[in-house]
Amino acid sequence: MSSAYVLIAFAVCILLMILFISKWKIHPVTSILVATIILAISIGTPWDKIEGIINKGMSDTLKSIAIVIVLGCILGKVLEETGAAVSITKATVKLFGEKRVLWAILLASGILGIPIWADTVVILLIPIVSNLALQTNKSMMSYGTALYMGALVTASLVPPTPGPVAAALLHLPLSDAIMWGVLISIPSVFAAGLYCLTLKEPVAPQDEYIKSAEASKDKPLPSVGTSLAPIVLPLVLIFLNTGINAMFPDTAVAKVFKFIGSPLAALLAGCLFSLVLTGAEWRSKKVMNDWVESALRSSAMPIMVTAMGGALAAFIKNAGVANAVAETVVQFSIPGIIIPILIAALIHVITGSNALGVMTAAALVEPMLGALGISPLAAFLACGTGALMFKHANSSGFWVTVTMSNMDIRQGIRAVGGGSTVAGFTGAALTVILHFAGII
Repeated sequence: MSSAYVLIAFAVCILLMILFISKWKIHPVTSILVATIILAISIGTPWDKIEGIINKGMSDTLKSIAIVIVLGCILGKVLEETGAAVSITKATVKLFGEKRVLWAILLASGILGIPIWADTVVILLIPIVSNLALQTNKSMMSYGTALYMGALVTASLVPPTPGPVAAALLHLPLSDAIMWGVLISIPSVFAAGLYCLTLKEPVAPQDEYIKSAEASKDKPLPSVGTSLAPIVLPLVLIFLNTGINAMFPDTAVAKVFKFIGSPLAALLAGCLFSLVLTGAEWRSKKVMNDWVESALRSSAMPIMVTAMGGALAAFIKNAGVANAVAETVVQFSIPGIIIPILIAALIHVITGSNALGVMTAAALVEPMLGALGISPLAAFLACGTGALMFKHANSSGFWVTVTMSNMDIRQGIRAVGGGSTVAGFTGAALTVILHFAGII
């Protein structure tokens, strides 16, 4: 089977998958499954072997990501319901002061985007941000976009938000994904913030959110330290595991921290500690059952999409797609690091989902790492930054931000589309520089 045929078959299947999702509105799980079967048949996989390879690709992926995504969603749900997200935001604004409110919004949003979906961060905090816009006489075009940008960037680059958990598909340690995801997020969010400062077209906040903010002004909130602790604790445990095992390998304490600092145990510790935020309600059915059930529903889609990506990756390995791509890269002198950026950006722009862009691009690129000459870390950052490019009208996050910020479609494209592209391009450029410098 020629390399050209393999590459064409691969490209057609990916195009079909994107068309299923974007044009015919078929769910991503079904779309990826159908595209996987088409690829399997087109590359000559024996019919009786197809189901077994799909199941193995899914199970190999699920064992490394499923529990992490579930626990991350549970943690995010507790932070939403207890007012911890609001507490963190109010404390950040107080710390920065009135003249630097936009940077406070970006920081609070970026922190909350680590465990909470970006769309949800906007829904939670839009009353506070609307009130701040009124008090400081600033445009919601600027403040509303800033609220979304911080969470959008970290939700694409920093686990345990479901998209970046795709680092597991690339066999990248979660501690590395978190550390480098944060490092690339900081300049990306900063660049988006500078862009938000240019958005001065007057857009007034909606009255309903001003009233909502006023009504909840005196509502008791958990302290900022307690609110941050469930987010910080898992990160500290994961980094301690990495550090202790590097300095004292094969010791008793290293073995203990291999479990305590594993993604499963670290996130479980964060979830358990978050019960402090619930006060006397921690033993209630609402907390122990209803919130968990809601988080499980939220986690089902990203778990299955990522698992299907693993199934697709299994056939990509069998088809020799990596060699075909390598030949194309050499023939046209395309730097290998550009390939995952382009794939993630293409999937995101067409489907509107940055999480789908990160997860699918990671699954597609993993079998090609050697051929592309890039490390798993470089591939992860390339997928995460590429999946930020140009958020527009086919995205739920776009509409949540635009409608709640009182913008029209033209203003939304300029604000949200422009801001996400600036953030994505900044992160992608830094990723390319770090790759060629031999750092990642």
